Amino acid sequence: MITLSNEALTISINEVGAELTSVIDKQTGYEFLWQGDPKYWERQAPVLFPNIGVFKENSYQYEGNTYHLNRHGFARDMEFVAQNVTNNSASFYIKSNEDTLKVYPFEFSFQITYILFDNRITVTYEILNPSSKEKIYYNVGGHPAFNVSHTSNKSGKPEFDEVSFHFEPSGQYLNIPFFEGGLTDRNKAKYTLVENIPLLHRTFKKDALVYQISEHTEVILNDPKNEVQVRMKPNRMNFMGIWSPYPAKASFVCLEPWAGLSDDVTATGDITEKYGVFELSPNEIMTHDYTMTFNKGPVSK
Repeated sequence: MITLSNEALTISINEVGAELTSVIDKQTGYEFLWQGDPKYWERQAPVLFPNIGVFKENSYQYEGNTYHLNRHGFARDMEFVAQNVTNNSASFYIKSNEDTLKVYPFEFSFQITYILFDNRITVTYEILNPSSKEKIYYNVGGHPAFNVSHTSNKSGKPEFDEVSFHFEPSGQYLNIPFFEGGLTDRNKAKYTLVENIPLLHRTFKKDALVYQISEHTEVILNDPKNEVQVRMKPNRMNFMGIWSPYPAKASFVCLEPWAGLSDDVTATGDITEKYGVFELSPNEIMTHDYTMTFNKGPVSK
């Protein structure tokens, strides 16, 4: 476990999955990050690579061969190598190996860097294609879960307590619904106004809320009961998911910056034709990042 700390936050990162496991406010001791519970969701902030969500029929094709990859890929379960660790930054990496090539036929080097500055954490994903002749195709994203206020409603059932989110700038964003089995359905996508949207557990009855975003979009999760606000600003990540489990009712909400999407119901199965897939030429490097800002105390909406 790697720990970074400054005057505002102390954070912990597990080498398994290079997964963020704790974000503590130094002044109050408040834990921003969900601590995991198999009853609801055992993970905390998994890294999604080389795919996001699922493939249609749980498989894809490349150059005439069929491959099978589980939901959200394999990086979240791999042991990363820690390097360049300081008091306020740390990098982790994995590389392709015999096991990854069986399910993902591309050579790669994948590095994740965490930088702690004041009350902000910047997470950078760097994908390198070491091949001198073959392109690679990938998606990458984050899945951090944040503790939020929970209470009992009038029926005595667990419910979020005045939790909401909004986008800045506010406006109309393309909302892409899920179909059965975790596939998306872009034919039913609609533009919806995203400003001060209250969250209830039934909000996630049909899985996550997914929006196509621009490079200027920032998502803000508000929890006035806990006097907590979490802001997330993605860069080179074109979709944002908001999720909590259903029908299980847990006291966390995920903000998920994605460079890519789950397969659409109309997907051909060819990974080179996958909607939202990133293509990386030989010997090229691509970076994607997002910054989280953590506020504990009275905050303005």
